Amino acid sequence: MIQRIQSLYLLLSLTCTGLFYFFPFGSIITSDESVIPLLITGVSYTKNGETAFYSLLPLLIMMSLINLVSLTSIFLYKRRMLQIRFNVFNIIIQLGSVGMMFFYLCNAAKNLGVDYSTKILIVLPVVSAILTFLAIRAIAKDEALVRSISRLRK
Repeated sequence: MIQRIQSLYLLLSLTCTGLFYFFPFGSIITSDESVIPLLITGVSYTKNGETAFYSLLPLLIMMSLINLVSLTSIFLYKRRMLQIRFNVFNIIIQLGSVGMMFFYLCNAAKNLGVDYSTKILIVLPVVSAILTFLAIRAIAKDEALVRSISRLRK
């Protein structure tokens, strides 16, 4: 299972999106030049003794779904066509997560009345989508090989 190249691509894709649980994908720069990291769980901000919390629960759910689909797809190695469908769905979610991250970053900065900056981590869903696409190509090659061998047996 893990010796197949598509499983390695999917494992790298899972690692790329798994980094979001540990590192911020952006930061909010306050008026006094302090930097507040923006994690997928949300951000809490204190201004004039008043604490504001901006939740990113939909983004957390989306990243968890991406990781769950990637992990499930690794173990579907015997059902290649279903694995391809899972990976196409995963690419759509991964590309949607980039837009959602930018939306939440801009929206959080606007709601809190501050500026924002992005981190390099924000491009990892795109890298993950590319790795998932490479996995789809390798799975399709395996499927074509199996079908060609089945034709020879008949």
